[in-house]
Amino acid sequence: MQQSVSDPLLMSAPPQIPPCPVRRKAWLWHFTSILLALLAACATAGAQNANAPEVSSQETQPEFKIEVERNMVVVRAVVRDSKNRPVPGLTKDDFRLLDNGKPQVITQFAVETGAAAPGKNAAPTPAKEKTEELSEEATLPQMPRNYLGLLFEDTQMSVEDIARTRQAADQYLATSVQPDDRIGIFTTSGQAQVDFTNDRAKLHATLLLLQPRPTIRRDPNECPNINDYQAYLMIYRRDPYALESATEEAFTCWCANVPPQAQPGCEQQIPSQVESQAGTVLNMSENQIEYSLRGLEGLVRRMKVLPGRHNIIFVSPGFMSYTIRQQLGEITDRALRANVVINSLDSKGLYVGIPFNDPSQPNPVIPVRAPHLLGRKAQFLEEGIRHAEEVLNDLAMDTGGQFFHNSNDLNQGFRDLAALEAISYVLAFSPQNLKRNGSFHTLTVKLVKPAGLSVQARRGYFAPQKSENAAAQAKEEIEQALFSQDEMHELPVEVHTQFFKVNDSDARLSVLVHLDLRALHFRKDEGRNLNNVTFVTAIFDRDGKYVAGHEKVLEFRLRDTSLGKLQEEGLSVKASFSMKPGTYTVRQVVRDAQGGEMSGLNRVVDIPY
Repeated sequence: MQQSVSDPLLMSAPPQIPPCPVRRKAWLWHFTSILLALLAACATAGAQNANAPEVSSQETQPEFKIEVERNMVVVRAVVRDSKNRPVPGLTKDDFRLLDNGKPQVITQFAVETGAAAPGKNAAPTPAKEKTEELSEEATLPQMPRNYLGLLFEDTQMSVEDIARTRQAADQYLATSVQPDDRIGIFTTSGQAQVDFTNDRAKLHATLLLLQPRPTIRRDPNECPNINDYQAYLMIYRRDPYALESATEEAFTCWCANVPPQAQPGCEQQIPSQVESQAGTVLNMSENQIEYSLRGLEGLVRRMKVLPGRHNIIFVSPGFMSYTIRQQLGEITDRALRANVVINSLDSKGLYVGIPFNDPSQPNPVIPVRAPHLLGRKAQFLEEGIRHAEEVLNDLAMDTGGQFFHNSNDLNQGFRDLAALEAISYVLAFSPQNLKRNGSFHTLTVKLVKPAGLSVQARRGYFAPQKSENAAAQAKEEIEQALFSQDEMHELPVEVHTQFFKVNDSDARLSVLVHLDLRALHFRKDEGRNLNNVTFVTAIFDRDGKYVAGHEKVLEFRLRDTSLGKLQEEGLSVKASFSMKPGTYTVRQVVRDAQGGEMSGLNRVVDIPY
């Protein structure tokens, strides 16, 4: 009989010491040797810990990938009167905010206008003697806070649509854009674009380059003429009226004029050919919509790394969304997380409700055997237009934007959609017991006294995903703070900038940060005071584009005497950058690990040419 052998390390009772005296002495000697070795190792580790440096540092050039919001949820609301005019003068007490139907405490409140107060982000200039080589930052003009991206769906717009919307956009840019605004022109085809700038001549020249650039061209004389919505009904819904309408059109085009004896054979082939054509139409439509969604998602990604407020006007005739709901949800998710508002403008203008009166569309085919189906065809066209508008409305409503449609006054459309940022109220709250599971939360913003007023605000937010560890969460918080222009003062931090002109085309910029350590909390361990402090510096150009960054992490293991000295004197950190002449915004973020407190400050520096 075979006996099983158990691992002595897994037994509940300790192993028996061999009865032989010699073996017992050997076992005791072996155990003593191990114990002495462990004591020696502990003594060595203690000595090493005692001799460990009090301050060590790590410096890197950070890579920023913002994907998750902080726990503080920000809701930007615009209140309008019965004439659609923004209402000023409201206070925090005028609002009620609900998260999934539960009232929330508004912990922060601010009123924002399209143009920020000049010089708000500028650092004061101390009185000092000027030198030829070293300059301190001066009071400079306000850096941009508003970014407006105009996205034209040139892959689906007609010549008439582009001509109307281009003229209206040009008129808006010429009359309504403020010097501190940055405008970008983008297209779903990826052609005729200009990144965010305040150069109106460049914006005007780019608008003139707009033209229809369809990714797929359909034969206008195709018969039967099946639109996207009818193809969807035929393939996914097996709608009998959609199938019958297409079949009768096909008979009129293919079989009505053949000899009577050949008509039965011709008609027998119609069902398979019509269904194949519907599948081709639907596939072409989905491929073209993919271009539009990639353009929209790309612009959202572009804007999330810009400071300030982000606003998109999506100029489009609309498109069918039944088969791309998941992609739309992902774009909405990304826009909400990046605080990007998507507004939609229907490029068709006023819709007269006569589907066969559009000169850009082919003449309808009248079924010879069932002329009454022409009315059904008109219904498919009208329903297709309505569903195409729904996707534009949903994109706007789900991200807190507006949908301008059914009007030929496109000049007013651009003014209304861009005016979302004219007067807005910023409400912020910290959700209680928020589960970091990525779930969607419905937000409702109400007025205590509505009195005929309406509120426009984002309809919800996504809870952040659970971080793998505390370091990952800290990184997310730092990145979110870095790409915001909001100043935070949880830690006593001072920031100064200096530059040294190397030559006419190069300069050296230094960012000097002073931290008062008396506000920091340290954890005591083995006679040392422990904490880590992260200093992150980012440089943005005058258009808000990220130029350079520097990250330094200081790991403190301070003795009591060293901590006392640092608390008296404070700590200074310096970051240096090689720069070209120009105007820049310096964003400095400081965070300590023990308290999780953070400060974020802005400085503007002008390096002359």
